Amino acid sequence: MDSHPTARRLPPARQRQRGRAAGSAASVSIHVRDLAQMFNSLDPSPFWDRDLDRTAAEFIEEEFREKRSAELWHLHVFAQEGAASVEDLQTAVESYYGRQASSAQNAMREHMRMAELALVGGLLIFLLAMGAREILKSALGALPPTVNEGLIILAWLALWRPAEALVYEWVPLYRKRRLFERLAGIHVTVRMGTTGGPGAVQLPPSGASHMGHATQSAAGKGLERVSALE
Repeated sequence: MDSHPTARRLPPARQRQRGRAAGSAASVSIHVRDLAQMFNSLDPSPFWDRDLDRTAAEFIEEEFREKRSAELWHLHVFAQEGAASVEDLQTAVESYYGRQASSAQNAMREHMRMAELALVGGLLIFLLAMGAREILKSALGALPPTVNEGLIILAWLALWRPAEALVYEWVPLYRKRRLFERLAGIHVTVRMGTTGGPGAVQLPPSGASHMGHATQSAAGKGLERVSALE
């Protein structure tokens, strides 16, 4: 009899899933006419210290939100011209999403603080309502059903909203903060002198209210979406 232990083999589907989680990468490609379109045109700061264009930022966030399972994120920007450099854009992305992550963290902290205060207030209302119910019962002998049930409902409603805020409503804020933290660490590459290509969608100038994508293709271990700002 073979005394060596038999290694446990994972099902093929589990093996593929583990491999993707260990080394998967996702990339988003954006085509612009001028690299300056990636920056907020109303911000007078140098390129490296500017906010990102709101339309471009919303597109980046939307695309990478669908790629949370990927271990590595890459942003590829193709531009025909521009005075800004890849270092400017890399620094701007890191700074912009670093500030966004900090704001999201502050918003979550403020949300939890207000929820805790609301819970304290809810507990006071709960105790007052239940105390009033007992006092009225001892004074009157029996409460009308509407009054009795009304005080019970009031007591539990006072706790329901703060409990919901503490248990559930912090989750979207946490996910937003994590998204911004990951975007602050994204790797940016810029290729100058390129066009959008036949697959890219030509979009309105910076400041437009929408972004679009033209094609998506599996590339290596990640999924690449191609978009254009024009």
